Formats: sequence, structure tokens, C-alpha cells
Amino acid sequence: MQRVLISILFLGCVACQPASKATQAEATDSTSQAPKASTDSLSIDLVAWKDKLGATESITVPNDPVFHRTKQFDAIPLATVLKQIPAYTSVNTAETQVVFECEDGYNPSMPLTKVLGKKAYLAVRDHDAPQGEDWTTLQKGPETKKIAPYYICYTDVPGDDATYKWPYNLVKISLTSASKETQALFPKDDDSVVKGYGLFKTHCLTCHALNGVGGTLGPELNFPKSVTEYWKTDDLKAFIAHPDQYRNKVKMPTLGLEAKEINEIVGYLSYMAKHKSK
Repeated sequence: MQRVLISILFLGCVACQPASKATQAEATDSTSQAPKASTDSLSIDLVAWKDKLGATESITVPNDPVFHRTKQFDAIPLATVLKQIPAYTSVNTAETQVVFECEDGYNPSMPLTKVLGKKAYLAVRDHDAPQGEDWTTLQKGPETKKIAPYYICYTDVPGDDATYKWPYNLVKISLTSASKETQALFPKDDDSVVKGYGLFKTHCLTCHALNGVGGTLGPELNFPKSVTEYWKTDDLKAFIAHPDQYRNKVKMPTLGLEAKEINEIVGYLSYMAKHKSK
């Protein structure tokens, strides 16, 4: 999988950087066993929990898709971190999505069962970091990207599998109902755009919201105006295929999608233009 920022107008990407939010103050009572994760029971503010996440272990990530080489980190099993979320033990695993919230609005989500099915880790330190520091920076074209404070990685997932997300600059993890996402986005009355829905979910939803569900790195694509209502269809498809041919210094990468896949995505967006909601 590739990890990159998107352009200001459309589709998916692989990049991540969150802005930490204030959480409730830790209990001052010395008998307290742990601080509150956040103002709700379904999320954990990783910055506030920095000293409570648990012991680290050294891991090796072969062919890391962010750094494009084999990397070593000090990390904590993601399953251990998820258990720090107050409501974790009470959720229906099969019906739950994990949302990774990043500083720049990149908010990828994955089924909880998918995350737990692999050796997923919360990396807290890069072995290649300069002395006295936890992290290196990452050069993405002309931009220098910050990896800190946390990075989700895997030791048993191929980097080119786009269904697994590798968010860095991570600050918060939340749990949400899978049915909420499905209810807002799934084309319930038109089977012809289901494939487009799947492609959009894999390549676009991490950075763009649709009907209020999804990332905030790029603009909402359906409300109040669908992108299909203010872009000419041919230009929209061409932009998705080669964004650098439309914008100077565009942040959106060339996604490598085939023309048929782009048609499917645009068809789904056109369908959703008739199914708007806040």
C-alpha cells in the first residue's frame, strides 16, 4: 500500500497526520488504576495516554510501504492498545470499525476483525531516529512529513494491499458501528454501483467524507454539492487518472486506477448525488 497525501479536491490517498485534542484530566487520586481515555468510552487519545500504553517490543517490518524499505521500530501490539478503550470489551467485534484519526484529517477505518487478524502494531519509536529523538521525518516529494507521535504498521501484511491502512502522525483511535458507515454510504437500491462503492471506500474515503462519513483531509464530496455537479464528467475522470496534469504541485498522487475503475467510482458518486444527507 502506498502512503501519500491527496489533493484539495478528490479521492483517496494514503497519508496521515492528526492534531491532538484535549481529553479529560487524569484522575489525581493515587488509588486510581488508569486515566480516562477521552470524553467518550469508544476512543483513546494516544497523546494523553502516552505513559499508559504498555511495554514496547522491537519489531521488523519488511518492505515498509511508507519508508519503502525494511524498518525496525519499538512498538506495542495494537490489540493491547485497543484494550485500553473503556468500551472495548462490550462491543460486537464483527460489527465494529476501527477509525484511525490523524492530524491532517486523514481518517482511515478498518473492520476490527481485520485488524485483529494480523500482527498490527502501534510504533512509538524509529530505530533510525537521530540520537535523543524518537522519530525520523519522511520526504514526500518537496514536502517533509512528520511521522510522530505514532504509526500503525504490520509485520505480516504486504505493503501493496490497499485494504490495510498504515497511518502515521496518529493521535487518536476510535471504535464505531460498521452499520453507521454502511447506512450512510451503501447503495441500497442500485446493485450496478456497488463495485464503485467498494472502490471509493478503499481509495477515497480515508481522505474525503461522503454524507459526513469519512476523512477530512480533502473536501466533503456529496453535501451540499456533489463533486459530479460542479465538475465536467470527462475532466473529473481525467483528473482522477492524472491529477498532476490538472494542478501544479498537486498533492494527490496518481492512484494507478484503471479507466474502468474510475468509471465505477464516478458512477457511484453520481448515484450518491441523488442521496444526500448531512
